[in-house]
Amino acid sequence: MPSPLFGLWGVVMSAGVALLVAALISVARNKKYTSGGTVIWTLTILALPVLGPILWFLIGRKPLDSGFSDQEKI
Repeated sequence: MPSPLFGLWGVVMSAGVALLVAALISVARNKKYTSGGTVIWTLTILALPVLGPILWFLIGRKPLDSGFSDQEKI
């Protein structure tokens, strides 16, 4: 009989894999970085499987340009 800890561990691992895959897809679709920046972020995400995706979503992903300058947002 599997222990309850194994089930919890499976959920945590699945969430980590989902976060990793989502970050890699987000990096690949991001048009704000050059190919060099994309490679660096991809390597960071792969080298740091937990911290890398978190860093990408917190500081790496740049918001899309809304078409307005800062002066037009008054």
